[in-house]
Amino acid sequence: MPEQVVFWKWISPKLLGLVTQTSVYHWSIEGESEPVKMFERTANLANNQIINYKCDPSEKWLVLIGIAPGAPERPQLVKGNMQLFSVDQQRSQALEAHAASFAQFKVPGNENPSILISFATKSFNAGQITSKLHVIELGAQPGKSSFSKKQADLFFPPDFQDDFPVAMQISHKYALIYVITKLGLLFVYDLETATAVYRNRISPDPIFLTSEASAVGGFYAINRRGQVLLATVNEATIVPF
Repeated sequence: MPEQVVFWKWISPKLLGLVTQTSVYHWSIEGESEPVKMFERTANLANNQIINYKCDPSEKWLVLIGIAPGAPERPQLVKGNMQLFSVDQQRSQALEAHAASFAQFKVPGNENPSILISFATKSFNAGQITSKLHVIELGAQPGKSSFSKKQADLFFPPDFQDDFPVAMQISHKYALIYVITKLGLLFVYDLETATAVYRNRISPDPIFLTSEASAVGGFYAINRRGQVLLATVNEATIVPF
């Protein structure tokens, strides 16, 4: 590599994502190809610690997430910064977010699945803390039914004011969004409506890594104590609707 790699991750079974201080590369394990530069990091990610990188199932949308020190009066609540990149348009959008995930979703009246991105934000402005979950469609198909964007509050209990989302997994089996926070809270939202379904603390230790558990429609998480947790919904108690 021409530059030091600061973060790397499998973004698909055959594709490795490599993040350097300035750029992002993809490296296929097939064939003999070298890493291919995909895009340059946006200014909002300068001096950030990169915590995640993901691509959507079509590999047309890429998202890079970093965290940076919080406001001087609220240093514990770190800032989350996100870069969303469109491969087709070769264009980046800089947003505030601590965690994000892609999903495919079939909108009624459209035979082709829509690509959605969900992202969770928690910011401190003018003495106020705002915590939100957003779900929007990417690259809506012309002349087809589209997904209308949704937004919901993330309700942090009073003693979790400095806690923030560190990971998000979307269950394709149940069409649910799992938002996992640093201090071990789990929020569960319905993907289609962004309705809050559940909130509980699942780990007393900080969580730093999660991965989809697609077979059971849940996710794995690893906390600082080294525990590997598996979380999913109890299918027997879900009301079919």
